[in-house]
Amino acid sequence: MKTHTTLALLVLLTSLVAGCKEENTVSQKFLEAVPQEYMVRLDVPENDTTLKALGDVAESYRNTVQVTRDVNSAVLTWLVWVETIVRYPATTWDDTSSTWGPWEPDDGLSSVVYRFRMTLNADESFDYAFEMRPKNDTSAAFVPVYTGHVNPGGNPTVNSGSMAFDFDAAAAMDYAVDSAGSIAVEYDYTSGQKDITVFFDQWQEHTASVALTANYHYFAAAQGDGFFDFETWADIHAGTAEAAQYPGIEHWQLRSRWTPEGDGRTDVIVTGDDLTTQGVEDFRQSECWDTAFQSTFMLQEVTIPPDPAYQDIKWGDAAACTAFPEFSSPEL
Repeated sequence: MKTHTTLALLVLLTSLVAGCKEENTVSQKFLEAVPQEYMVRLDVPENDTTLKALGDVAESYRNTVQVTRDVNSAVLTWLVWVETIVRYPATTWDDTSSTWGPWEPDDGLSSVVYRFRMTLNADESFDYAFEMRPKNDTSAAFVPVYTGHVNPGGNPTVNSGSMAFDFDAAAAMDYAVDSAGSIAVEYDYTSGQKDITVFFDQWQEHTASVALTANYHYFAAAQGDGFFDFETWADIHAGTAEAAQYPGIEHWQLRSRWTPEGDGRTDVIVTGDDLTTQGVEDFRQSECWDTAFQSTFMLQEVTIPPDPAYQDIKWGDAAACTAFPEFSSPEL
């Protein structure tokens, strides 16, 4: 989807350069309000040095960084395309809307035609949509596959809004799209902090990929501390000797927290399915790391009523978790 749409965008921009007309003030307003990458990017403290041997760098920290990178990769490229499109002259416009296209990508090989539209609402917010329709059916309606809403908040550098990506709708018309599922994003960058939620529903980057359903909640305060919560569903017994006996899918909830200096803690709680079958109320894991991102403490805990929780300290001392001494459940 990414490569195919990038090529289509290049074709669009080439055709638009020659279409310069009188000033389009509504497009300029939208360009000032369009969400910037830094508003919806999930940032966590990162180690710029070469990673050490496995076990030195906290696994939970490494997983937190990787998951945020994956979410960013799935979302942020679209914002660049939107901003790039709007910097070129619109095909048509009036006082409250502008349209770019329709255009046909891939030198006639595409099964669809594209267009991009944005509308200025009475409350100064904007709605925008990247749309497509079958190339050989001129009577068919354009279907939105990427939509967004933005509330400028009176300042171009801060805003809030939402985005939605419908890859099933795109794949139904564009034969070059092999992604599936959907992604929904809500973000708020209006008070010097980020508050972002992202929902993946049966999302597959490619048809051969494993479908992902997961919720993510990211919060970063202006001073640099924050947390990242997410939930997903996966088999806790996968890769173990009990995998064949217990193939169920359990509910995972994770919370990673960090300070401006980079030290942090990840808490995990797993429930349901085969754990319930085995009489397990929940499985918990906590790991802390220092400002060098090295693991300082690892605890695993299993609760099987009516017995008290069984705790296994893998390494370290709980006193090392100075910034976050207590287990904290995700807010989802």
